[in-house]
Amino acid sequence: MHAATFILLSAACVCAAQTAPQPFDSHLPPAVPEVSGKVVEAATLRYIDTRIGTGPVAAPGMEYTVHYTGWLRDGTKFDSSIGREPLKFVQGRRLVIAGWEMGFEGMRVGGTRRLFIPYQLAYGEQGRGSIPPKAELIFDVELLAVKEVPPVPAAADLLLPFGELRDHVMALAEAVPEEKYAWRPGPGVRSFQEVFLHIALGNRLMLNIASGQPHDALLKQIDENSAAEKAPATKAQILEKLRDSFEAVRQTLENARPGNLARTVDFFGAATTQRGVLASLDTHIAEHLGQAIAYARMNGIVPPWSK
Repeated sequence: MHAATFILLSAACVCAAQTAPQPFDSHLPPAVPEVSGKVVEAATLRYIDTRIGTGPVAAPGMEYTVHYTGWLRDGTKFDSSIGREPLKFVQGRRLVIAGWEMGFEGMRVGGTRRLFIPYQLAYGEQGRGSIPPKAELIFDVELLAVKEVPPVPAAADLLLPFGELRDHVMALAEAVPEEKYAWRPGPGVRSFQEVFLHIALGNRLMLNIASGQPHDALLKQIDENSAAEKAPATKAQILEKLRDSFEAVRQTLENARPGNLARTVDFFGAATTQRGVLASLDTHIAEHLGQAIAYARMNGIVPPWSK
């Protein structure tokens, strides 16, 4: 089984690291309301440094290259990279279980460490594959290399197609003469204007869906969008609406956090994630860009990027 099978984690709560026993004080500044009760400790990561490395420190946000072997508490070995390619992951990008995100702090290249990872920082109450529910995991890890990597937005996979779609929509909307904005291929079919406004207004709608807006508010927005598509507007006004909506999408994608992207969202009765909604946003733009391209070809307008 591939090494990443037991390490990759789609979404987990990365809790604060407890790399060494420290006195805990529950008292806070006066601005924080005081509470009473017993302090309960849970999900503590423990480790033993079995060899102190002499190379570079494993700093946050770096790419780590590691060999590992993993056991269950009963001694069952469930995975190992020994004899295969070592595992590489970028710390902080939630590519691995929470215990691994925390477990290399302070290590240097060449060091080895035994990690004792509670189930809350591993695969939780349900487990995964051959990992039983509520299983503590024990890993022997060796830090082989660390490397600086450029930051990558959590939604980089969505930003790449979005950027091209945005540029093509704007280029085509600019290329269509204003007198053609009212053109439609037949009765009951959207005009150029309505297609471009449908994209702009649809962007706003999809962002609201992704943010978890109430169902009733979304239905109201759909009705308003339908009316707004048909309202009189100049080419300049339509281009401005497109630019503003694309900028809102860009900012949302660039600032998206992994945890939010994995959050469950209701998509008109279908359960998906915020990432799923934002992927549908890209698809929605692509669908109506294709419609606008067909309109352009029917009117002898060549899309600027295909000249």
